[in-house]
Amino acid sequence: MNTALDDLQAVMFKWKDQISVIKPTLHRRARGPNYWWRLQLVEEFEMRDDHQPPSNKLNQCIDWVEEKLKTWPDCHRKAWDMWDFKNRQEAEKFITLFHLSWDR
Repeated sequence: MNTALDDLQAVMFKWKDQISVIKPTLHRRARGPNYWWRLQLVEEFEMRDDHQPPSNKLNQCIDWVEEKLKTWPDCHRKAWDMWDFKNRQEAEKFITLFHLSWDR
């Protein structure tokens, strides 16, 4: 019988073997007298000796985020990998959703 600890250990081993991790970053951006919060997705690679080619993980992640943020009010796409939020709480809420839901 699998326990929660067995499941957690399996996930940790999976994370350990990944060659890249996608991290959402958040920066405050001034736009006139108002501030916006810019979310950018960044893929960080682990240095390995086996020279594996980059995966398509960031493209898949961008597609997933685009679908999730289509209906969010006060959120606007600014570039391929960037979205602006009107307030910090909404941006942080999405980052939490990202960490809980994005599993690739």
